[in-house]
Amino acid sequence: MSDSPVSPRGAAVLADRFSVFARVLFVIYGVRVVATAIPLRPLDTLWQLSVSSALISAAAIPLLGLALLHLAAYLDPANAALEKRRNALARWAILAVLGFLLLIPVQAYASWSTVATARARLTSQLTIANRNFALVREAINAATSLEDLQARLKSLESPELGIRFENLGLPLPETQRQMLIRLNEIEEQVKARIKAPPPEAIENVATNALRVSATSVVYALAFAIAAQRRGREVPLLVEVLTIWSLRRQGRQPRRGSPGAIEEDYFAQLAPPEDDPPASP
Repeated sequence: MSDSPVSPRGAAVLADRFSVFARVLFVIYGVRVVATAIPLRPLDTLWQLSVSSALISAAAIPLLGLALLHLAAYLDPANAALEKRRNALARWAILAVLGFLLLIPVQAYASWSTVATARARLTSQLTIANRNFALVREAINAATSLEDLQARLKSLESPELGIRFENLGLPLPETQRQMLIRLNEIEEQVKARIKAPPPEAIENVATNALRVSATSVVYALAFAIAAQRRGREVPLLVEVLTIWSLRRQGRQPRRGSPGAIEEDYFAQLAPPEDDPPASP
């Protein structure tokens, strides 16, 4: 054993180092996510998008840590504490699988809500602007004198519209005409500033949602390889694929009970056994 590339003692030391590296990676990931999530605003779509992006962009860090922990347990199988830690984190990895799958609808809803909120804000701004301009236009047309016109405009003064009309010293009809021309100019300027979200922005939101969803599926599968339920000997992904394959075989017309089908399937997975020697 002393001539082997890695002695048992060297493997144990290397396993301890991998275990420490794994814990450091978990801490780094946790600090990064917590720093992004604080302050908590779970009902804010921008907060949801930022947290989802942080969880996805740094997901390789805990995945590497989990892989190092599995490798450490493999290098030092006699270390009961290390094996216990590996099994515990393998069960916690199931929550990571579910979390990454949950990010898909969360990301889709947050993206849709962002676009819907922008469009609703645009509609509200246009509605308010049209109403204010209609009131001012009605006040100008309904005025019976210059004094009445000034009083009506003063009561309808709106800083948001930037309208400041003064007595031009002209007859009422000419004053009304020039004021309406000025009002139309201001209305065009205000409506020009109220713009709908450009198609490129909506496309970027949709593309980002698809990218995050696809990445979430990939990370969910990756963590499922390292995850393992209590009392199971195979990873979660293998267990799910096995159950799915058994159910597919159970739907096919085949003789025998479900128990026989399951036994046949596992018999196909197991290596063939040697025939027992014939008795003399």
